[in-house]
Amino acid sequence: MKELIIGLIFSGIIALAAFKKRSLSLSGVVASVLLGTLMYYFGGIVASGMMVAFFVSSSILSHIFKGNKTALEKVNEKGSRRDCFQVFANGGMGLVFAALFYYFNNPLFLVGCAAAFGEANADTWASEIGVLSRKKPISIITRRTIETGVSGGVSSLGTLASFLGAAFIGFSFSCIYFLTYGYNIIIIFSPFIITLLGFIGAIIDSFLGATLQAQYYCE
Repeated sequence: MKELIIGLIFSGIIALAAFKKRSLSLSGVVASVLLGTLMYYFGGIVASGMMVAFFVSSSILSHIFKGNKTALEKVNEKGSRRDCFQVFANGGMGLVFAALFYYFNNPLFLVGCAAAFGEANADTWASEIGVLSRKKPISIITRRTIETGVSGGVSSLGTLASFLGAAFIGFSFSCIYFLTYGYNIIIIFSPFIITLLGFIGAIIDSFLGATLQAQYYCE
């Protein structure tokens, strides 16, 4: 019960602050509080830290480069304010790994949790920073030039940002894990695994975006 209360207070403070900064919609606040509470209950400070590292870094980038995405909103319904669907899409898999850690007490599931957030962070960083590229992206499927903001588009800048986004979560995991549990062999290899899985996951996400995701244009 104590973990649930701590998680509720912790996630509630962050969610309300994000709502005031217009990083979350009202439904996003509710989803974030629920997700954050369960994340802390199952995975403790390490899993919660991964969620916070992803959300804070991606929200900062969303606000910094918000002016660069005005025209892109015609082909991309996502805005800088995350709703409940986006919250669970980004954190749902991390919660699954946190729950597995709770029931099996295997730290490798915490690595899986971090890798899930690494993928979400890699995808977000690629989207937020990739729009700054002076060259138009190319389709990950056809390798032909496409319009900026269309799903499945990749660029050199966006790809680098994707790798750095995954690496940021990997580095954050090692720091938080060390402060929580002390030195462990996991600290040595986990950043590389998290970075690799997060980066590969973001590439797969781009592939799915180009092949399965519906795209609309609204005047």
